[in-house]
Amino acid sequence: MNLARGYLEIRKDLLQSDYMELKNFLTGKCAMICIVKCDGYGFDGVREALLLQEWGADFFGVACSAEAVMLRKNGIRGDILILGHTLEEAIPDLWKYDLIQTVGDIGYGRYLAAKASGDRASVRVHFKIDTGMHRLGITQETPMEAIRKLYDDPCLHAEGAFSHFAAADSFRAEDKAFTLWQKETFDRWLKKAEDAGMRFACTHMSASAAIVNYPEFLKDYTHCRPGILFHGFDSGDMAHPYLRKEVLSLKSYVGKIDVLRKGETIGYGRTYTAEKDLTVVTVPVGYGDGIPRNYRGGEVLIHGVRCPIIGRISMDQLCVDASEAGNLSIADPVLLIGKDRDEEITLREMADKAGTIPNEIAAKFTSRLPRIYI
Repeated sequence: MNLARGYLEIRKDLLQSDYMELKNFLTGKCAMICIVKCDGYGFDGVREALLLQEWGADFFGVACSAEAVMLRKNGIRGDILILGHTLEEAIPDLWKYDLIQTVGDIGYGRYLAAKASGDRASVRVHFKIDTGMHRLGITQETPMEAIRKLYDDPCLHAEGAFSHFAAADSFRAEDKAFTLWQKETFDRWLKKAEDAGMRFACTHMSASAAIVNYPEFLKDYTHCRPGILFHGFDSGDMAHPYLRKEVLSLKSYVGKIDVLRKGETIGYGRTYTAEKDLTVVTVPVGYGDGIPRNYRGGEVLIHGVRCPIIGRISMDQLCVDASEAGNLSIADPVLLIGKDRDEEITLREMADKAGTIPNEIAAKFTSRLPRIYI
């Protein structure tokens, strides 16, 4: 494997610790559907799922059928829930690989049942209920009679029902009120469904933010859907009630050492002008690897010293002011995310400075950065 430019290092011991801490926190409350969509939020979804399975996980969630089939082909044995809709040519994979399909619309449910009927098959499904996210979900206006027809369809095996919070990662008063309203809305729907003769063995609503911010909700459902919690980072406002650590480091090296003289500029657009003579290091990673081009005020660690990124980040390279880093040599380690001595740069810090969330940063790290589990 070519590690010449940079790589993502994922510590299995910390991943296991974060998983076990969460598992212990959930004991007596509900079970987990481990979300490993988008290649495990950029952490290598197959490798992560196999490790979680080794540690006891038996239920996984993905975004699409291709991700689900990839897990099956690589040895994942537990239940797999597809959170998006599956269409046409991929539908036979649902029964071929024993997958659970989300039904987030009455029309889609009928479409799916017709396709299964044509193949004389049945599909395991979870109904997704819209409680205010207004994305994918059966609306509150949908008559229970229409849903009951899907529930009773011999080609659909309705095992579960779920919804999703829109603002559980916010502590603003209006968002907290909306979160509570969403839960009450889903609970009322479940009661109406029960009154209409529908029983669901699996119910779930809380993803990572709701798990830690609203733990009192967990006992009301059979499952929850953690994803980023396995990786130890936050997205939005999250009040963690248990210990966790970021599992990811992003590593590269010193590619070139130079001097930038006072008054000289560096990088595309000449956006940075040196106010004094600087020692400049070129690091061979850039936005083509997933480093945000708008990483404002970004820094790297060299010899345990924070070194500011200067000039624009290029597709394949970035430059830093390493004047305070001491003696430098070609190939010295450079950390863009991780801990070196007493200093640490977290994924959350990078995301905050880029004006986004850690999930997006991690998901955008490209295949040019190998994922190395140690």
